[in-house]
Amino acid sequence: MNQNHPRKDSISTRRTYLLLKAALFRELEAAPFERITLTDICSRSMIPRSTFYRYFEDKYDLLQYCLLSLVNELGLTKEVLSLKDAESMKQFLQILIRHLNENMDCYRKIYEANKDGELMGILRNGLLLIFTKKLEDAEKDGIKAKIAYPILSCLLTDFFFSVIKCYLELSGQFDTDVFIENICRFAERDFFTE
Repeated sequence: MNQNHPRKDSISTRRTYLLLKAALFRELEAAPFERITLTDICSRSMIPRSTFYRYFEDKYDLLQYCLLSLVNELGLTKEVLSLKDAESMKQFLQILIRHLNENMDCYRKIYEANKDGELMGILRNGLLLIFTKKLEDAEKDGIKAKIAYPILSCLLTDFFFSVIKCYLELSGQFDTDVFIENICRFAERDFFTE
């Protein structure tokens, strides 16, 4: 993100972030990310282009901000990130799925408009950056992983990204609790009955 942006605690700054975030989401519902322009985002948000550049370098920077905001809003703690136990993962999945359910129309439209475009790769890479940073912070706090952090970051990114894609593709087929229980069984490698 642009490091020279105004203080985040002013009302006008918070409003600008919200308007730009909402505009990007609305644009993503209708078109692939690669076809969305800054003009589209600025027009929809009613934010002048010059103001946009005070906050973000480009649309990729805005997208990364949106992804980081979402991860922080969902409460991705060190315990969840480290998959410390089944209960912490289950709690995070409940928060994630509740968020998806509350915004299902929006996310389905975004997914349908972008599933074959560059957005999925950009989101995965953005999530990888976030997970890598969180794992580095966890290590500074004394949490030691048995798996090398670059490998763990990659695997966690793919796991959570796959869970979201799976839920969007199968959401009408399974009750939320059943879906979460199945994901937890997968994580625990509890695949088959005898």
